[in-house]
Amino acid sequence: MSVSTICFGYKTAYQILRSIGPEARTAPHEAMRALPPHPPSSKEVRRRIEMLEKMYPQMPISQPAHVLAADASLRRTSSSCTSHVCSLHLRGKPLINLGNRTYVSTATLTFALTAAREPDKVSLLELGYELCGSYQTRRTGVSTAYQTDPLTCTKSLRTFVSHNPSLRGSGKIEAILPYLADGSASPRETKQALVLGLPLMYGGYGLGIPRMNYEVEASAAARALTGKRSFRCDLCWPEAKLDIEYQSRENHSGEMKRISDSRRTNALVAMGWTVIGITNDELDSLSSTDAIAKAIGKKLGKRSQVRVRNYHAKKLKLRRQLGLPVGYD
Repeated sequence: MSVSTICFGYKTAYQILRSIGPEARTAPHEAMRALPPHPPSSKEVRRRIEMLEKMYPQMPISQPAHVLAADASLRRTSSSCTSHVCSLHLRGKPLINLGNRTYVSTATLTFALTAAREPDKVSLLELGYELCGSYQTRRTGVSTAYQTDPLTCTKSLRTFVSHNPSLRGSGKIEAILPYLADGSASPRETKQALVLGLPLMYGGYGLGIPRMNYEVEASAAARALTGKRSFRCDLCWPEAKLDIEYQSRENHSGEMKRISDSRRTNALVAMGWTVIGITNDELDSLSSTDAIAKAIGKKLGKRSQVRVRNYHAKKLKLRRQLGLPVGYD
């Protein structure tokens, strides 16, 4: 009996990609550019999931599993499997071969397919930051974790959408790419970058999207002070030598950590940098965020004049979309 070709997509693809690791995601693989013509049966999907779970015991595949196929007339939906249609002949290498005629869509293709169904631009940006960052959340169908490998990067997304402009979702990704950044280390860093960096018309402060966890080489004096050869800046505007540090309770507690943070700040200041800290409480306070954004804008040489109609309402809307409080305390 012949074995059907199966391609997993959407949430199931994110779960698989998180589990197989960066080596399997980036390994050379054959360029299958067209999806299987027919969706598999639920029985075939269950067998293939069992195979993957044996290969990767920690793989969390939730039900129903999502699969991709090219023929819309044979779409299937059951409690264990939902099929989706993508009939385009895709350029590049959008599918990863897992063996035994089993494929998974790459993060770039999965993001494009997700974008086609996501009406909220801010939610799409948050997902993009997660895919290009070093953390994971239940947004991609897995438990929250930090210091993870990114699933893709802005360069790969830009290349993919330029090669596949007819794919639904490519246009949405192209529209948000100017506001995406690689390297975010947490959901809160992402929210901070969007609040500060998005244009006024979207409710942001219009400061420009910062570089995330940007590496700054230490001077000889800074190395002597800290013992470090470089520093990573949470949110950074390198041209202005401005570092915004997100001071989470988890990562900045303890006496030794405070001493290390102080030495790092002193070293950067000695190198001509400005370092501004933002705490959880300050990000949650509209008035505190206003004040910090004003200080950043002054350092960047940005004018504080607002010429966007209903800007305050847009600002409150953005905070709500990001799950941030809208109060002033």
